[in-house]
Amino acid sequence: MWADRGPLTGKKEAMSLSVEEMNKQLPAANVLPGEAVPYYMASGEGARYEINGQLVTVIARAADTGGIFSAAYISGGMGAESPFVSHAVEHKTLYVFDGILHVWLPGESRILTPGDSVVIPPGTPHAYRMASHYTRFLNWMTPGGAEAYYERVGTPIDSHVPPVTAGRKLSMRECAEVGAEFGITFPDVERVAPSFRQDAGLPAAQSPYFLSAGEGERMVSYQTMFTYLSRPANTGSNYFAVHTKGAKSPYIPLHFHEQHTENFLCTEGRMWIYANGREVLLTKGDFLHAPAGTIHSFAFDSHNTQMVGFLTPSVFNGFFEYFNKPTEDYMYTEGGEPYMDMEGFGRAQAEMDLTVVGPPPQRRAALDI
Repeated sequence: MWADRGPLTGKKEAMSLSVEEMNKQLPAANVLPGEAVPYYMASGEGARYEINGQLVTVIARAADTGGIFSAAYISGGMGAESPFVSHAVEHKTLYVFDGILHVWLPGESRILTPGDSVVIPPGTPHAYRMASHYTRFLNWMTPGGAEAYYERVGTPIDSHVPPVTAGRKLSMRECAEVGAEFGITFPDVERVAPSFRQDAGLPAAQSPYFLSAGEGERMVSYQTMFTYLSRPANTGSNYFAVHTKGAKSPYIPLHFHEQHTENFLCTEGRMWIYANGREVLLTKGDFLHAPAGTIHSFAFDSHNTQMVGFLTPSVFNGFFEYFNKPTEDYMYTEGGEPYMDMEGFGRAQAEMDLTVVGPPPQRRAALDI
């Protein structure tokens, strides 16, 4: 019987180290650490498995996140697909990085391209088929644990790209037998033709939904736009996701959180993250996990850099409202007088899970690029 991996709450218990110890923990690089500590994964790195001709690259396991979440990139060629599958426990977000992905939900489907996403609550059947010669998407699952399914059915592989020729073909019986251990079933659901509508806005409650690139709840400040891709109401309060895009910018003040984990995925351009004294450069597909207690900051280092942040659990929801203004625009304005609502930032520090420990750090690495 699959283990109960229910909704998350504020999770100091997920930390393997005290706040003081975590403050001093240098991030590991390109290795799954096996405990909830800061770490960085360059695009393509992770535990890699071939499953029915697709490459599954696991970048976060329950063992690496205190059980809070898991995440993997799934990539493949034209026609690579998954049957309808349903998770009894995990809440999922699929976010497209490259290519074209056809995703089915019961009674509807969409053709997704980079920046599009779909949010999938537990118990929701879903399927996909890749519709370009190289497609890659992020599979985010909260809580963690079901990523062990990949280990059980997949074949470990050294390659960082999908195989040219598919290896062993898994039978549905084998998938169902292993899946049953994780609360994963494979229901028989009709695949319907896609709708080509623009999916905008977040539902008021927990239900599956598609979201087109650029859509969501948008807020703007100086040369930066924040867009909520999901809210706690959409995810059973397990997490929320924010897309950020902006101009080149310096680091923000050094800070840490005691009750939630922040996870950074660069989707365009390049950015620096300062994590417990180490500077890490992120470009497209790179990932950094900053568990509670990690002193961190970030800076955008190219024009119109973009990232997606997954924050879990969802105690930090509402932070961006403290010092940003709602907007109907789809792009920030470049230039103008620099400003930041310091009063709003101060209220956020007083009222939310935010401890500021110093001014913005100074860039030290790669100053000539």
